[in-house]
Amino acid sequence: MPKKWLYVIDEAIKRIENDEVELGLTALQKVQEHGADLPDVMMYLAEVWYRLGHLDVAGKLLSEVLENNPQLDPSLRRECQLLLAEIALDSSDFETAQHLLYECKESGYDSIQLDLLLADLYALQDLDEVAVKYLEQARQKEPDNQDILAALGNLYFRIGEDEVAMQLLEQAGSESLELLLTKGRSLAQNGQFEQAYQVFRQALVLDRSPEVLYGATLMAFHVGRLEEAVELVTTLQAIDEEYVASYPLAADIYLSLGKTEQAIDALKQYVTLSGFDLDQIRRLIALLTQAGRYDEAKEYQQLHDQWDHETEEE
Repeated sequence: MPKKWLYVIDEAIKRIENDEVELGLTALQKVQEHGADLPDVMMYLAEVWYRLGHLDVAGKLLSEVLENNPQLDPSLRRECQLLLAEIALDSSDFETAQHLLYECKESGYDSIQLDLLLADLYALQDLDEVAVKYLEQARQKEPDNQDILAALGNLYFRIGEDEVAMQLLEQAGSESLELLLTKGRSLAQNGQFEQAYQVFRQALVLDRSPEVLYGATLMAFHVGRLEEAVELVTTLQAIDEEYVASYPLAADIYLSLGKTEQAIDALKQYVTLSGFDLDQIRRLIALLTQAGRYDEAKEYQQLHDQWDHETEEE
């Protein structure tokens, strides 16, 4: 690739990174206009457009490179096809992605990148067992690649092979957040709530995101640590007040503590955020009725009947 084009593209990227976006994009467009006859320059430029999120521009550029250069070097052609496939996957165009990837595969090309893209193709279509096959091929090429081990572990977990999944995730990194969350979920699904609680507490040391806080809250509730569960769910809602699933859980916790008013408030907030969960509305109506708040109960009953009618029509 001519150094001057590489320099111009790299300088344009620097401009964009320094918030001189318009200037940087203009420079990239100039390269596209004046370097159109240089396939390696256009491929590099397409990758830059792709990384910047301009998928349509990148895809069009790569298609033109393939169309205008029938004698393109085989390695460059494969590189072009693989990036086009990646763009197609990001756009959920699975048919195009499959065509491009199998064209590479049938040409005899074999690489980790191809294996990973094929795994993505099938995983995105919920064909996890096929995706596992390609990730296993990638693992054979790089047995100690932690990213591959982690991805493979998650896929095995999705297809119900928890023991294999755990072993792979442990190989990927015993202290990783991903491993702890997977362990916690697996233990919880098997009814081992105390062990799951301990695992989620470990996860909280690494990360206090809403997802981790929710898991820790749920496990604290299941093992009867109700005051701790209140503290955790309050923290979660302070971080993300629109984390919808936290409100029915908060209601469960408050009811277990005999705090009906707080449970009602939690469910009212849930209905405001989520709308159409009729079971939770019925639960709220029952609590309001028990508390003697008949006018409010009537309002939510009307809301329930309206949404129930709309659901039946659909």
